[in-house]
Amino acid sequence: MMRGSKTDEILSLIFILMAVAAGICYFAVKDRTVFLIIGGIAVGFRLLQYALRFFK
Repeated sequence: MMRGSKTDEILSLIFILMAVAAGICYFAVKDRTVFLIIGGIAVGFRLLQYALRFFK
């Protein structure tokens, strides 16, 4: 996968949306477990993006 490809842009958009959702949950939700789950999934998408860039 190359930088600027459609897949790269989609994974970046998913990461940004999940990071914003995690930030909102950090302040809006009393239980921090929701924040940790959403933040962990966002980090997972970013790691997937870097792995796809590296191996392809």
